[in-house]
Amino acid sequence: MTTPRLRHRPNTEEEDASALRLGPEFNNAGCLLISEVKYLLENRDKDAPDTVVYNKTVEYVKTFAKFNTTDSASAVRETLRRETALTQFETAQIANLCPADAEEAKSIIPSSTRPKSLVKIDDDRLQALLDEIQTMRKFQS
Repeated sequence: MTTPRLRHRPNTEEEDASALRLGPEFNNAGCLLISEVKYLLENRDKDAPDTVVYNKTVEYVKTFAKFNTTDSASAVRETLRRETALTQFETAQIANLCPADAEEAKSIIPSSTRPKSLVKIDDDRLQALLDEIQTMRKFQS
């Protein structure tokens, strides 16, 4: 009589968005701002699908896009890109959520509150970035 052999599972890392572990398919993926997705969907070819999911996605991005023009979305992305301590995910979250102050940003973007986070930006610098984004949002055309 033979005994069944146990197979060892490969040691896979568990997904955890608060630690920026989003799964292997997202390791090299870029993050779009909701405003950028809105632009892409609005400028899609005439053959856009007429499905419930597509239509709800268009409705969602129109509701939650914070920047009305591609120029303002690009300016915000460039402003945040200058801060090298921010990850792409954190950059997108800050631009999509537009927190008013550094404390709010750290409370709604889980990765920025972790002691081992990649974000090593002091509150004053983060506040300056947030103020600059709020100004861009206020004066966008």
